[in-house]
Amino acid sequence: MRPRLASFVALVCIVATSVACGGGGGDESAAPRRADTSTEDANTGPGCEHIVASEARRMRRPGEHLVYLVDAFAEPTACYDKISFIFDPGDGPDLPPGYLVEYREPPFLEGITTTAEGFEDARAYLYVELQPASTVDLRFEGSGRRTYQGNLRLALEGTAHTTIVEWVDQYEDVTPENQLDDKVIWIIGLDRRRPFTVDSANQPPRVNVLVMN
Repeated sequence: MRPRLASFVALVCIVATSVACGGGGGDESAAPRRADTSTEDANTGPGCEHIVASEARRMRRPGEHLVYLVDAFAEPTACYDKISFIFDPGDGPDLPPGYLVEYREPPFLEGITTTAEGFEDARAYLYVELQPASTVDLRFEGSGRRTYQGNLRLALEGTAHTTIVEWVDQYEDVTPENQLDDKVIWIIGLDRRRPFTVDSANQPPRVNVLVMN
């Protein structure tokens, strides 16, 4: 009976050792479980970890030619929420405008109240300034032609952290004779502060704000 008892004890030790190594219980299994289930903060797409993003300001110097906003939309991706602004280059080269994108607290502009700043699901805000850019093409007679026919607030379907994207259409240019200081301003509301980055390209001219998942 003693050899059989020794074999039973050895078997129990082997099973206990296997459970411990496999993270089957106790405090040691807590960290892996949190890592497995916390997908909200994970960039799950291939190459997401190579995207350089932070909470710091992003900016590109304004160009020398006025461009016209023609479209704006938001879409989810594996790595980030992508908010895109598309432009008509007008009489200039096929180049995007300059931009300033940074976290700001409301009020964003003196004398202007936006819907975003009172939106319950928005707890952090990215201020987006595009320059030189306009939504009205004054090359046409009269009061010009409106180039952006979209909504004040973009439709959001499936975005991870973006809760509202609003065009600040109340902003008025105080120096209409100088087109190079014309600005188009948007507010991006997020559920919390997230790392982000900005890229720009041509064909067509565009600026993309990427809010990391």
